[in-house]
Amino acid sequence: MDDLKTALKKTLVPRRNPHLHSELHLLVDEARTLFKEKAQKGPGSFAFYLGFFKRLGVQKVRRILAEVEQSDAKDSKRLFWWKIKQER
Repeated sequence: MDDLKTALKKTLVPRRNPHLHSELHLLVDEARTLFKEKAQKGPGSFAFYLGFFKRLGVQKVRRILAEVEQSDAKDSKRLFWWKIKQER
């Protein structure tokens, strides 16, 4: 029975990334995953998103991300950045 619990725990519980230690970092990771960003430097990188999100705040970014996810836009990344531009 213990082996079954251990096996289920390993498969059902996703491992948490230790580098994402704040709500803001988790939000950046969520956005980059949603938009399928892979850049290491420059536009699309983690630092690029983090810089914008710090200026706007977590609540505004969460609201914008929710609007983008609910929209029926062809290019959600483009809509997201347009909404970010409107907020600034």
